[in-house]
Amino acid sequence: MSDNIEVVVRLRPLLPREEGHTVHWKVVGEKNNGIVQHTMQEKDKGASPYLFDRVFGMSSNNMNIFAEIVQPIIAGALNGINGTVFAYGQTSSGKTHTMMGDDENPGIIPLTIQSIFKGIEDTPDRQYLIRASYMEIYNENIADLLLGRSSNIPGSRGLAVREDSSGIIYVADLKEECVNDELQLVTIMQKGDSNRQVGSTNMNDRSSRSHTIFRIIVESQQVIDEDESSIADCSEDDVAVTVSHLNLVDLAGSENASQTGATGDRLKEGGFINKSLFMLGRVIAQLSDGESHVNFRDSKLTRILQCSLGGNARTAIICTVTPATVEQTHSTLRFASRAKNIKNKPIINEVLSEAAMLKRYSKEIKNLRMALENERQTNRADEVTQVKEKLDQVELLNGDLQSKVRQLKEKLVTSSVSRTPKKTEKNNRRLTWAAPGMKSRATLHPLDLAAINAKFSNPFTDGSLVHSNRRMLPSINEDETQAVSECSFMSANEEFNELSNSILKRMDQSQLNKMD
Repeated sequence: MSDNIEVVVRLRPLLPREEGHTVHWKVVGEKNNGIVQHTMQEKDKGASPYLFDRVFGMSSNNMNIFAEIVQPIIAGALNGINGTVFAYGQTSSGKTHTMMGDDENPGIIPLTIQSIFKGIEDTPDRQYLIRASYMEIYNENIADLLLGRSSNIPGSRGLAVREDSSGIIYVADLKEECVNDELQLVTIMQKGDSNRQVGSTNMNDRSSRSHTIFRIIVESQQVIDEDESSIADCSEDDVAVTVSHLNLVDLAGSENASQTGATGDRLKEGGFINKSLFMLGRVIAQLSDGESHVNFRDSKLTRILQCSLGGNARTAIICTVTPATVEQTHSTLRFASRAKNIKNKPIINEVLSEAAMLKRYSKEIKNLRMALENERQTNRADEVTQVKEKLDQVELLNGDLQSKVRQLKEKLVTSSVSRTPKKTEKNNRRLTWAAPGMKSRATLHPLDLAAINAKFSNPFTDGSLVHSNRRMLPSINEDETQAVSECSFMSANEEFNELSNSILKRMDQSQLNKMD
């Protein structure tokens, strides 16, 4: 089942340094799903608003976004469905605040950690294994944030992106730590965040200089009762393990060097950031346009997020925009408009042990055999019913035909003995078998079909027969009558009509012979 990427926009409030600036954008629509520039020139005021799944205004907080957009993705991850949430926008538009938050307004990542362990607590019939990793992509190199900043040494190639036999993309040698509670996972998050590359620019005192991906791997399995002696006592669903990857991504913001005042390393970092985001935008455009080839391999970011963009995951993109800018906000909204056309194909990711696979296959084979036998029985019953119906139709038709034949026989006999008063002697002579002197002893009796058949079936009956120059009629015998009764359903009418015509012709010929 396909599932569109969910795209929402967050319009942050003005910052203290932006006081006095014009607010160019406002949220519109009955469902708050549109955003429009309301300060455009008169000639452009009829432009349509940008429409998305949801637009959060300047008064919204992180909890609003989490509850409406992210919570369903967390619920899916606890049930084996991959999920990705990432923030996209220009530098200083509120991405990191949305993902990390602060003590008073926790961001998406801290709220996700709370939600995961609350979900585990509310599901006592399953047992979970939680692992976490934290990476950053800095200057197109992948570093492990759980190993400290030393893992991203300038000039090093960083960690490599790999793909396994099942098509899953992973980062080789990336450290994963198992956690047992919420506090341990928060500690890992804080440790990785402290090792992230940040720097000061004119736009942001703590500008993110890298893309970060906080990944939580959730494995779960049905709890097996202690009194069950072996795995054979469990169903295959009990021993199946679901595995999901939850990616929480904070992207570095696109930068304009003239605005950020970046020089030296900051300028170089900005170049890599913009290139990486450009590649992401191109992949989004290719997917949105339905192109057959998509350039996922052109950057580390798109390669790692390949599963989340048009693949096996539920994905939400939170695009953050600044109310005081125009062109940069338009650029972000155009990116968001393309992204909302992408369709993903999320599924439950299930891993079965050999024993569980054997039980599942055995069950499927049994069900298929039952279905096949039911189909055979149904087909047999249908065939028997069809044959019976056809037999009933044939028997009914044969009965009708036999009745009509009997009626025709009776009619034939009656017509043979009928006389015309003016030609009585001639008729008698035609019915006499002896010599002329024996006429007085000839007695007329009602003729039966057998006698008629016997006479009409031979060219000569005996030496005293009075011959006629008229053509002799074809004979009718019992075999012909029987053949009519046994005719098939499809040819019964045709044969019946032929028989009727033959008998009627014979009757007419008989009358003519008598008149002679």
